[in-house]
Amino acid sequence: MAKDFLINVFLDDDKIKKLEEAGLGEHITEVDGKKAITVTLPQKNQRKFSKAFPKTVLNDQTGEVEGFPEDAANLLFDVIIENEQMEVMHLFLVKAYNPLAGIPLRTRVH
Repeated sequence: MAKDFLINVFLDDDKIKKLEEAGLGEHITEVDGKKAITVTLPQKNQRKFSKAFPKTVLNDQTGEVEGFPEDAANLLFDVIIENEQMEVMHLFLVKAYNPLAGIPLRTRVH
């Protein structure tokens, strides 16, 4: 059965301040003794997410994403701040997923 997974983005003092300025301070929770925000990875975005981040693991028992890269977490945080909302997974994947990475551009049309 397909389900939504959760991504925890851990926060430092600077990120907490930015979240509160964006009006999203109520979304700050505590995970494993650290301040974090939890972002939902909907079922409809899981396929593209798995292609963009092949080393991550979608843990069915905990319902969380494991092995999410730190630079991707920072990009996700930036997208949240930019849009001032928590449901930004589609926008995040547009920025993070580049299917043509490493492929040279075509120089000829014919």
